[in-house]
Formats: sequence, structure tokens, C-alpha cells
Amino acid sequence: ARSDGGAFARKLRERLEREQPQITLWQDRTNLEGGVGWWSQITEALDTVRFMVLIMTPAAIDSAVIKKEWRYARQQGVCVYPVQGDQTIDFAELPRWIKKSHFFDLEHEWETFINYLMSPCQVARVPFMAPDVPRGYVERTGLFEQLLKSLLETSRQEFAPAMALHGAAGLGKTTLAAALSHHDDTIMNFDDGVLWVTLGK
Repeated sequence: ARSDGGAFARKLRERLEREQPQITLWQDRTNLEGGVGWWSQITEALDTVRFMVLIMTPAAIDSAVIKKEWRYARQQGVCVYPVQGDQTIDFAELPRWIKKSHFFDLEHEWETFINYLMSPCQVARVPFMAPDVPRGYVERTGLFEQLLKSLLETSRQEFAPAMALHGAAGLGKTTLAAALSHHDDTIMNFDDGVLWVTLGK
């Protein structure tokens, strides 16, 4: 995040360029091309890179854009390496998947960090198969919140109970399921991915 991690990211980039010129770098703040959609440029970069170095700061944790970036990176099978920035972060606020990751402390682990960047990335892609929410979708707030609460309660259990939406055709059950799949809390709690399958009668 530019507000509290920009200076740290710039110094890290400069050090990598100086000490490890064989590593090709792409940084969103410096490589974005004017006049071209910013998100398409980021996805194009994430489609080709092997690693995403994520500078963890309080603003990065709160940033919707950065969440979108690391979600896409994980879906593409990019290794995401969190790096401890120069600010204290609240680990309780972190998504579950990243809590399980090793946070590099570059002051003490520079050589290890470089060794990881020079090694093959070995990580499974995290699937996200839910269809897009239709244009003009209007949220039914009361029902949506009730379903989301039930869904998140199941994520904290060790077994996987089913939750069914029942009603006549055309009431919006599929759209509601897609909207639930796209919600930030769903993606963060079901961090191994979201699968979608259509069954016949």
C-alpha cells in the first residue's frame, strides 16, 4: 500500500536490482502504463510471474485492491511471499491462509528470501469457479446476511454440512449463491478455493 509501505517497497526493489540483477521485477506502482486499464495490466503481470512479494502493513491488510491482487495471484498458482514491513501488523486481522505462511524478516533472512526467489515456485492453484454476479444485481440484504452468517459458521466446523437454497425457478437462488461465493468473507474463510458445479435433475 502506497500510504505506509511505498518507501519500504522502493528500497526493496532497489536492493534487488542492485544485488540480484538476474531477477526480473515488475512493480505495480512503477510499471503500470498510462492509458491502459490498470487491472488488466496487473492480471497480465500475474499471469506471467512466478512470485508475488507482498509487503505486509496495516494499510495493505485493509486494501481492497491488494486483496484482489493476492486472490488472483493464488488462483493463478503464483507463490505469494509475505514480507514483514517496517510497521507492526495485527496478525488477528489477517486472512487464514496467510496466517499459515512464513513472513520473511528481511533484516535477518535476506539470504533465505533470495534463495526462495531463485527456486521453482511449487504451489497449487486455488480454484474460484463461481460465475460472475449478473449486472444490475440487487442484494436482498436481510436474506443475504442470514445466509452468509450460516455459511461462515460452517467454515469454523471440522465437518462440512450442506446449506440448500430452495424455491421456485426464477427467484434468484443461483444469483444469490454466486453473490455469496464472491463475498470477501466467504473467500477469506474458505481459503482452499470455491468450486461450482451444475447438477441435472
